[in-house]
Amino acid sequence: MSAPTEVTMERISSLLEEQGLRTQADPSGKAIMVPFLNIIFICQLAGSTFSVQGVWRGDLADPTDRAKAVAFVQSHNANALLPKVYLADNEEEVKLHTESNTVVPAGLNDVQLVQFLQVSLTASLHVVSEIEKLLPHLVTWADEAKKSGPAAQSKEQN
Repeated sequence: MSAPTEVTMERISSLLEEQGLRTQADPSGKAIMVPFLNIIFICQLAGSTFSVQGVWRGDLADPTDRAKAVAFVQSHNANALLPKVYLADNEEEVKLHTESNTVVPAGLNDVQLVQFLQVSLTASLHVVSEIEKLLPHLVTWADEAKKSGPAAQSKEQN
């Protein structure tokens, strides 16, 4: 097994692309976005912490939907190791967020880094599939993709 090496945004981007995922660099160079049809992931390094955060497309502003989402989040966080799940709101909408973190002061080798990315993304995708089962009426992007045609769908999905 190779020795741990420094975790950099360039390594993260390269390893994500090797996994067949499309990435977009944040203009500041401090984050990498990985868009999926129903969620966008933001990979960031902050000091010695590597974070993979997801933001689900569904809007939980309706009080009934929000109440169901709060119960879902509480149950998930009480029973699952990762990702951490929470709701965040701004003036216009309420979004479900996922978050996985690992401390990397000594670095990670490629296998460790890929495993962390895979576990983080897979666990978050599972969370959003569960919230979509709970609140299927909020899943409108599948219809949007169908209207755009197959070419647009392949660009939207990772």
